[in-house]
Amino acid sequence: MKHIDWMVKASCIGLVLAVMAGCASTPTAKDHDYSDLYSGKSKLTFSTLMPLDSAAEGITRGDAAAARGDLDQAIFEYLRALELEPDNAESFYKIGVLNLRKQELTKALTAFQMAAKNDPNHAGALEGMGLVLMQMRQPERARILLERAIELDPKRGQSHNALGILADLRGDFDEAVKHYDAALMLSPLSARLQNNLGYSHYLAGHWDQAEQSYLSALNADPGHKRAWLNLGQLYTREERYDEALEVLTEVVPTAEAYNIMGYICMNAEKLDDAKRFFSKAAEASPSYYVTAHENLAQVQRLLAQRNP
Repeated sequence: MKHIDWMVKASCIGLVLAVMAGCASTPTAKDHDYSDLYSGKSKLTFSTLMPLDSAAEGITRGDAAAARGDLDQAIFEYLRALELEPDNAESFYKIGVLNLRKQELTKALTAFQMAAKNDPNHAGALEGMGLVLMQMRQPERARILLERAIELDPKRGQSHNALGILADLRGDFDEAVKHYDAALMLSPLSARLQNNLGYSHYLAGHWDQAEQSYLSALNADPGHKRAWLNLGQLYTREERYDEALEVLTEVVPTAEAYNIMGYICMNAEKLDDAKRFFSKAAEASPSYYVTAHENLAQVQRLLAQRNP
């Protein structure tokens, strides 16, 4: 990581804190009842738990509960740890991670904010805020936090993946590939990352590279549905229709595969091919009759506009 002098570093921290302030008001740890960090099983469920001797013991118990999939108990244990050590950034961070897993976005954001308030250089908390803000459709705030996270810790793969997605959304495909490659250096067998890299190549028009990445994703995880669908989309755009049908029917019924191919062709203004595939979808399954015929009607309108 490049050296950053103290003036630039102070500026970066100030910018991150400004983003945090813009997300929501950040509660203080002390004199806080933490009710906005937890929703789940009643506290009575955990009334028989043994008392904690230290905050560290609470974190250890929380980690064990999280490992066995009991997210509510894990959060409860971290909250008990905070009662003994109210400024423990790691406890807040772990609560944020689990609330994010539960898709409790507001609670996750609050927990990550509190972690960062107690430790402004907590890369995980900054990453967590960025990931939440992406889901809240605040991409620019998310980008600032995620970039700060990898500045503090270049090995944060989730941040690199998220920054790749954000770069794709704004059409900066070279930047996206750079982040996906950085993430793959950390997790070379990740089907999700290979698929994301493939889609970035696809958007950039680098279809050979996209195919290689999708195949790498499927080699890593043959059950990765999104990679199969993306590969089918690519083959359809390349008019490799037999191969497209073959890969799509790995994960969807034949009628749905034809309907997908027809929709892709329609968007690519290959209207005759779209008409043919929508007809095949209707023939393949009565359940697709209405959908396919609605699509056929749209294609016929487009053909009529093309050939008045």
